[in-house]
Amino acid sequence: MEQALSGFTVLDFGRYIPGPYAAMLLAEQGAEVIKIEPPGGDPARGHPAFRVFNRSKRGLVLDLKKQAGREAAQALAAKADVLVQNFRPGAAERLGLGYEALRGLNPRLVYLAITGFGPAGPYRDIAGWEPLVGAVSGVHVEQGGRGSLPPAYIVLPLSSYYAAFMAAYAVTIALYAREKTGRGQRVDISLLGAILAASSGLMLNFEGQIRIPFTGSQGVSPIYRLYQGSDGQWFFLALGNLTFFAKFALLIERVDWLDDPLFEGAPFLILPPRNEQATAMIQEIFLTRTRDEWLKILREADIPCAPAQPVETYMDDPQVEANEMVLSIEEPDLGRVRQMGVPVRLDMMPGRVLGRAPRLGEHSRDILSGLLGWGDDRIETLRKEGVI
Repeated sequence: MEQALSGFTVLDFGRYIPGPYAAMLLAEQGAEVIKIEPPGGDPARGHPAFRVFNRSKRGLVLDLKKQAGREAAQALAAKADVLVQNFRPGAAERLGLGYEALRGLNPRLVYLAITGFGPAGPYRDIAGWEPLVGAVSGVHVEQGGRGSLPPAYIVLPLSSYYAAFMAAYAVTIALYAREKTGRGQRVDISLLGAILAASSGLMLNFEGQIRIPFTGSQGVSPIYRLYQGSDGQWFFLALGNLTFFAKFALLIERVDWLDDPLFEGAPFLILPPRNEQATAMIQEIFLTRTRDEWLKILREADIPCAPAQPVETYMDDPQVEANEMVLSIEEPDLGRVRQMGVPVRLDMMPGRVLGRAPRLGEHSRDILSGLLGWGDDRIETLRKEGVI
């Protein structure tokens, strides 16, 4: 079955997470993605996540520090539909892969540049590492850095993931625009801009200083936070509106809470110090039963809640299995490896995983021969010179 992006060729010069992840999303909707790495490989090759972000691609090695490598890259760009790179600003230009140079070779090229902080401004040249973006953008502080609480480092690389999805979305738009205009264009995505978009709800009315106060790393409100059962296991209680709050109050036989000044501003504006008192009261109730007992009781009453569980438990969750969110891929050195399924689904043109991440330079000869039509002698010369 033909897929939505069948027939498009993508050159992936990305490293680490955002560029490769965006290219993988395109690959699994049908695009032919060629991952291009230096002789030493993507610096992320040693990380297990590399196998996910670079699956469904073919692999090519090119030494862009050598003239022959740059010429090969330019020849590929002249034939490609999309180029993905997440170098620091200015690096692509120094390698002969800047947009201005390439659009002269291929006016139809959609050129995606992902940076940490954007192509302009005082932070332009700072390395776009996830924790630095999280620090600047408020992510660390919003998770625990108000009042006496220290900022909290977030393990999930949120800005990188969000930037990747925004990038894949933007490239698809640019390809659609190309159908109208016949011209490609440059697409700029930054991790800083991505996390701004992801946290836009926190900034609503910020100029008027209307902010939802943060109450700690367990949640944002006494009725929208993590609690423990009597067995010490955690779960999240999510009374996100007054209807659910009323159901909960009825369930625990505390209907008086609905008119109690202690809960004024529910669900999200129960202000200090009332929030601490309310939290303690609810926690005391939850310590009367185990977590799973409470989950059963709350769900039967249509009250939103969920267990706080580690990733390995989540991957075995029946909800994950029912929706085919996890699949297994055969890795030569590891055997069957379970990982994320295709995250974007189209009913008539479903995406699919095409296979494992390529070994370093695994398809170099096939790509240069098939896409550029280069002969064995020329390719062998490049191999001997260390270009591929």
